Amino acid sequence: MTTEHLYFITFCVGNLSEALHKSESQVYGALRSSGVLTDYIIPCYDVLHTFSKEYIVEDLTEALRERGALA
Repeated sequence: MTTEHLYFITFCVGNLSEALHKSESQVYGALRSSGVLTDYIIPCYDVLHTFSKEYIVEDLTEALRERGALA
């Protein structure tokens, strides 16, 4: 994992936290436990980081829902 990956993960967690009205630790935990972090965000970083904040938040929210990490 690179520094760029860490910055992007921080960006994703912060923006998802705001959009979902959950704490950063809750969002990070959901991303980790669902596998979205290691199976999607990190491997797809090269493409994902080129999209808008709104698209990323929507996409990750859907990924968390599909994996049952959001109620």
